[in-house]
Amino acid sequence: MMKRSALFLSLLFLIGCAPQPADEEMTEPQSNDGQPVEESQSPVEEPTEKNGLAIGEVESISQKLNSPWSIAKVSDGWLVSERGGTISRVSDQGTVTRHEVDLTKEVLEVGEGGLLGIALSEDFDDTGKLFAYHTYEASGQVKNRVVELTWNGERFEETGVLIEGIPGARFHNGGRLLLDGEVIWVTTGDALVPNLAQDETSLAGKILRIPVSGEGTPTEWIYSRGHRNPQGLVLVGETLYASEHGDTGHDEVNVIREGQNYGWPLIEGDQTKEGLVIPWFEVGETSWAPSGIAADEEYVYMATLRHNQLVAINRQSKEVTTLVEDVGRIRDVWLEEDSLYFISNNTDGRGNPSSEDDQLYRLTIR
Repeated sequence: MMKRSALFLSLLFLIGCAPQPADEEMTEPQSNDGQPVEESQSPVEEPTEKNGLAIGEVESISQKLNSPWSIAKVSDGWLVSERGGTISRVSDQGTVTRHEVDLTKEVLEVGEGGLLGIALSEDFDDTGKLFAYHTYEASGQVKNRVVELTWNGERFEETGVLIEGIPGARFHNGGRLLLDGEVIWVTTGDALVPNLAQDETSLAGKILRIPVSGEGTPTEWIYSRGHRNPQGLVLVGETLYASEHGDTGHDEVNVIREGQNYGWPLIEGDQTKEGLVIPWFEVGETSWAPSGIAADEEYVYMATLRHNQLVAINRQSKEVTTLVEDVGRIRDVWLEEDSLYFISNNTDGRGNPSSEDDQLYRLTIR
């Protein structure tokens, strides 16, 4: 394992002593014992109906995940990235098996950083290939990269690099991936330097559209700019939605279009300025700290951390319906037929974890 330099430890100390942003992360993540365990499913919410949405029971699928960040469906269960640098495979029966990830650059788990988004190739069951976004240290600086991983039967190993050198920091690393055919969408944070979001030469504070082939140059892959800390992406037809953390409240959901400027740090929330895009939806004065999102023809489903809720936003009226609010922080959500699968994120240092956290849940919707 790679050792951090004394210079880098000093850098982290200075960053840790600096004033911290009013955002979703402020302390070091915590983890539980991480041992494989098989758990039974148990309902935690009675069926109900809200605003025309028929909502079934919430079930716990698996337990004792370690600071989970991203979920992805496989044929016989789920893959869950964990910020410390592991990927857990969750079977349909709820068994959790944790696997190491072999990388050429060690995962740096600091603040909001670590092993973050994952996106599986369409032929994952045959090839074992997926993409992952992770934080690392380079010459005393925090950076982020997107790599190709391949399952070798025992662990995931790095088999390619799509992009590296994305500016990072203790906070605001972005990290969400979305694979769309032959391209992969990537969200990056402003790395605690707001003006980088407006800098057309920097990859910070951007949404990137990268050919899986690697054709082109990093600045050519910049699709939109002016983002503070986007952590959710979903594509419905030709509409790309991204969720984003505001500064003090005013978290956003944006409809992303090529070449557009979403304003940070020049404007925020519903503020206006010529040439800058106002959000499709914003939460107001009190932060929700949105993370992963999913969507169908009627709703955008959004996981929230500070808000401690899973919500549905009507795509036409923008009316918000609370679906779940009793499992603590929620990091990511996945839509599969008539069910929403989502992960709690109470063991990351900001929540109040129970002895069973963190968990993968299923909510039926009809």
